[in-house]
Parts: sequence; structure tokens; C-alpha cells
Amino acid sequence: MLLSREELLATLFRETDRAQRMRSPLGLIYFGIEGAADCRLQVGQPTFDEAVHQGLRRVLKLLRCYDSLGQIAEGEFVLVLPGCSGRNAAAMAGRLNKEVFASLVTVDAEQIALSGCYGVAAGRGRSPFVVLREAEVAFRRARAQGLGTVEICDTDSDSLVPLIPVIEHEGLHW
Repeated sequence: MLLSREELLATLFRETDRAQRMRSPLGLIYFGIEGAADCRLQVGQPTFDEAVHQGLRRVLKLLRCYDSLGQIAEGEFVLVLPGCSGRNAAAMAGRLNKEVFASLVTVDAEQIALSGCYGVAAGRGRSPFVVLREAEVAFRRARAQGLGTVEICDTDSDSLVPLIPVIEHEGLHW
């Protein structure tokens, strides 16, 4: 189920409280779904929107029953991953890139290639707004680097560490 922005924020607050109580990690993936530059013009907005919905259904199939997916802005989404470290969330972003966006989506006999960019941050019991902002900043930097890019916000060193592509890191498993 795709959560609204309000439901997503409520879930993020609830999971942050749980992570603080349980002293467990909380990972966030902020990502955007995009098509080729002229894709919307070629196939039309309704067809493109259906392609995005198909992509989101693929994302939902990879999630655990207690993970959450919500829309934060037009074409931008957030995954809330309880019990997931920043490194594991980055591995999940790589998995999304490989398993969700590697194959074409078919809508009304049109084959549409979707791509994503991913920003990852870890909660570590901090304010949900701070973590969400870190994930968004990482996402914006990933988008500037190009489609399929994953960036993780490394708060230990106060910098963003690019992980391009995450798929090469075979030691990280979801």
C-alpha cells in the first residue's frame, strides 16, 4: 500500500520512536522514479503514470511486511525500513535499481523504461525530520550524478559517500 505524505510522516515518527525504544536501526530510502526525458511526451501522462504505478507495485513486492512506502512529492517516494542499517538500506536501493528498474514496463502495448535515483540515510534515534532531510539531500545529489545512482548520507563523517553502483558490493545483502 502506498502511503500519503501525512501517513508516511506519521509512520516515520512511530518507527523512530520504536527504534529509540528498541535501540535498533532505522533506514530511509528517498527515491524518484523517472523515465527518458521525452517519455511523458511520447506516451502521454496517463500511460506514464500507469508505468510508475507498475514500478511501485514491483517495489512493494520486495518489501517486508513491516516496511512502509509513501509518496513524499510528485514522482518522489520514501521507504521506511525498520531494523535496517544505512548500509543495508543502500544495498536495498541497489536491489531496487537492479530488480525493479532493470526491466521495461508495458502499458497499453507501450514499453517504457523507468529509472530511479536513491538517497539513503540512517535514523540512529535522531529526529525523523533530520533523517528525512539527509535522505532528501542524498537523493538530490544522486539525481545530479545521473540515473541509477545511490548516495548514502554518512552522518559519522558529516559527508555524503557515493555508492555507485551499490550492486558491486556483494558483501551487503538485504
